[in-house]
Amino acid sequence: MTGLGLDEDAEAVYQAALRRPRWRVAELARYLDRPEPAVGTVVERLRADGLLVTSAEQAASVRAVEPCLALPALAASRVWGLSAGVTRPQAAAIARFIAQHEQSAAAEPESGGLDAIGSLVERLVAGARHEVVLLSPLHRPGSFEFSTLIAEAVLRRGAVLRCLWRTELVRQHSLAAYANWLRARGAQPRVVPTLPINAVLVDRSVAVVLRERGAVVNRTAATVAPLCALADQLWARGTTVYGGATPQPAGQAPRHRRVLRLLAEGLTDDAIARQVGVSVRTVRNDMAAAMVSLDARSRFQAGVRAAQLGLL
Repeated sequence: MTGLGLDEDAEAVYQAALRRPRWRVAELARYLDRPEPAVGTVVERLRADGLLVTSAEQAASVRAVEPCLALPALAASRVWGLSAGVTRPQAAAIARFIAQHEQSAAAEPESGGLDAIGSLVERLVAGARHEVVLLSPLHRPGSFEFSTLIAEAVLRRGAVLRCLWRTELVRQHSLAAYANWLRARGAQPRVVPTLPINAVLVDRSVAVVLRERGAVVNRTAATVAPLCALADQLWARGTTVYGGATPQPAGQAPRHRRVLRLLAEGLTDDAIARQVGVSVRTVRNDMAAAMVSLDARSRFQAGVRAAQLGLL
């Protein structure tokens, strides 16, 4: 094993899944020379952990979520005891694995299918620092536009997430529930009657425009700026999607992440307790739990490893 926080079987299946855009369980079993029922069980575990998702092109197939998105999310859930997994993530090993995969990742898919485009968008979003805008006129099961992993990755970094959908999409029960999920995290989606473009804008410097076949990746100011201007106009015209969930204030991270971030910035326990609104004992308990989960011997080391895992 390479220290990704997975057991041997899960790691083998995940690494195999990264080798192609999509797989059926039977194909994975033959590739790994393992019994299909056993591989199917591991696939379901990886789905639950967010490392595999349903293919956007073949409903009976699965696609591997990019390591730069999936592994930090898994590590975050395990660091804070939110996952059933018991293996501690090793920050350095995860960082090495992501770097190696990035070097071998496929080129930008000008003519690839939805699964290849989804992988590209995941890599772009994982590096977002300021803002991600998703313009989604269609709902395709398994496509990246409505991925909770993508949304979590953006919000975990403290970046702004703007989701703009065509109005009739929220009539679908699953999307109404997703809208509530976003609102609870402070990312309130909007809708417009017509949406002339299907695109993802990252930090106003990259724009991925989906077309009937494939996608076009724009990286020059001359092509990205007009798309950003169009997105701003559409957003200004949009209507807020309301639902039953109580939104979390924008930019408000879960308490334990705020505590760790403030500690990494050098604040004292007393100062953090006042800023977060909890007791000093709670601050110290959060820090102790983080140090144990991150296998860190000091606050500084915990901060470094948390940063490597994308927790700050």
